[in-house]
Amino acid sequence: MEQKLTHKVEPVYPPEARSANIEGTVKLTALIATDGSIKQLTVTQGHPLLAKAALDAVKQWKYEPTIMEGSAVEVVTSVYVVFQLKK
Repeated sequence: MEQKLTHKVEPVYPPEARSANIEGTVKLTALIATDGSIKQLTVTQGHPLLAKAALDAVKQWKYEPTIMEGSAVEVVTSVYVVFQLKK
């Protein structure tokens, strides 16, 4: 689905996670609506201090609609948001 991504908002690194030197990947399960917006989003894996920032960012993402047999359809996909402190 990454190739269909048309609008991506980068997450804001949570200050608490930054000060605690927490890095990692947050895995989300997304339901993409027929118009390409995020209809539903849940955290399936990742550090709790990073999860809200990942959710807040990905909720704003937009995708090209997925077309099957001439009609737009909803799609479930996994989204990975990587948080890495710059050294």
